[in-house]
Amino acid sequence: MTATDGNAALIQILNGILAQWTAPDFTTAVAAREGVVLDPGALTLLSILNNSGAQRPSALAENMVTGASNISKITARLQQAGLVERARDPQDSRAFLIGLTEAGEQAGAAIRQSGNTLLDELLGDWSDGDRSDLVRLLGRFEVESHRVAGNLKASGRQKGSAGIG
Repeated sequence: MTATDGNAALIQILNGILAQWTAPDFTTAVAAREGVVLDPGALTLLSILNNSGAQRPSALAENMVTGASNISKITARLQQAGLVERARDPQDSRAFLIGLTEAGEQAGAAIRQSGNTLLDELLGDWSDGDRSDLVRLLGRFEVESHRVAGNLKASGRQKGSAGIG
C-alpha cells in the first residue's frame, strides 16, 4: 500500500467514525442508555462543562463551533431542566459563567458512564496492549492535529482573507 492509498483509507475511516459518533441519533441513544435524555446540542454542552468546568458563553461557542445565540438557546433549555446555572465571573463581574448544578453534575457523570459503557462494548474483545496502542496513537494524532490546525490558523491570519475566485 502506498502512502497515498494509506492516507485515503485513513481519511475514509476517520470520516466514517466522525459521522457515526456525531450523528444525533447515535449520541442521544448512547446517553439515553444511562437515563440522560437531551438533544445533541445540550449533550455536547453538558459534556464540555462536565469535562472542563464552568465557562463563559463565548468559550462554549468556540468549543462547540457555533454562535452565541445557539449557546444561549441551549443554555436556556439546560437551565430550565435544572442542569446548568449562570453565575457572575469572579474575575470580571460584568461577565457570566455557565456551570453545572448538582443535577447537572449527576447527568454529566451518567454521560461519562455511557461513554465508558460504549467503549467497553466496542473494545471488549481487545487486549490491554491493543487498547494501550489505540490510546497512544490517537493521542499522538490529536497532538499533531492541534499543531497543524494552529499552523493553518496562523497562516490564514498572515495571508488575510481572500475569496475563492
